[in-house]
This record gives sequence, structure tokens and C-alpha cells, in this order.
Amino acid sequence: MNHDLLKNQHSIIRQLIQEIEEEIRLGNLDRKAFDLSLKISKLSGILVLHLKSEDDYLYPALKNSKDETLSKTAEQLYQEMGTLSAEFLQYKSIYMSATKIKADIPQFIEGSKEIFSALKNRLNTEDKKLYQLI
Repeated sequence: MNHDLLKNQHSIIRQLIQEIEEEIRLGNLDRKAFDLSLKISKLSGILVLHLKSEDDYLYPALKNSKDETLSKTAEQLYQEMGTLSAEFLQYKSIYMSATKIKADIPQFIEGSKEIFSALKNRLNTEDKKLYQLI
């Protein structure tokens, strides 16, 4: 696994989340629903690949590391964040459609806050705890 590639993906994911959060903060989501759905789609393209790479390759390799600290940290983080991919896929399946965003804007805002908080937590935790050990 290319560590620099994963760190770069973290930066891109953070940027896209920030752009979506800013659009939400500015309001007028009825008018911005299509643009938001495109940004969610773009985020999904990068994030799904990133999470799959980490969950299927990085974490299993690190859990089998001979470095006990690295192995235990990877196992702990994997257990704590194991459902995030499925949660994001559910979010994406709902909100990659402007119509679905418009159908319940308060729910879209709440769902976005929840998933983005979880994603940022994972990125920050990996950057501070896991990637420092690699």
C-alpha cells in the first residue's frame, strides 16, 4: 500500500467534505441540490476506493505486522471503524440524487453532519495514530 497515496486521498476527501459542508452552511439547498449531488458523487468515487483499499488491504496487512504496537493499533481502529464503508454507501445511495436531497432537506443536513463527522474522525485518527506508526 502506498502510504503517500493514502495521505493524498485523505486531503482530497477532506476538501470535498469541506466543500459540501460549506454549501450546506450557506443554505438555499433547493437550488443547490444538483450541485451537491455531483459533489457527493465525486466524493464517493474517491472515498469508496480509498476505504476499500484500507479495509481490504492496509488493515489486514497491518494487523498481521510483527510490530505489536502497529498490529494492535490497526486491529483496534479496524474494529472501531469497520462499518463506516457501509454507512457511507447508504448515505450515497440516498443523496446522490438531487430529488432525494430536495425531498427532505433537514434529513439531508442531519445525515450529512453524521457521516461527515464519522469520516473526519476516521481520517484524523488514521493520520494521528496509524499512519504515524507506519
